[in-house]
Amino acid sequence: MTTQHTTDIARALSFTPILVRVHGAHHPELTQVHDLTQSIADTLDPEQITALFAQLRRVTGDYEVPADGCEAFAATYQALRKADESHAAH
Repeated sequence: MTTQHTTDIARALSFTPILVRVHGAHHPELTQVHDLTQSIADTLDPEQITALFAQLRRVTGDYEVPADGCEAFAATYQALRKADESHAAH
């Protein structure tokens, strides 16, 4: 993992528990987003990380922030997108 990738994942992980608590009732996919993001942080194998990012893209609709998403929602999805792009570039 690159330093930027690690930073973006850490940033996303700082927000996901808050998103689950605040938006989880209307966005149950956020539990999956949190779990997948944690798995990415814990995984060393690049192929597994690639597969986890593919799952994240499916769960998030390619990191599309819903209309009722807050700034933390947008920041989380932006960090995940950046980490995904950074991973794909390496």
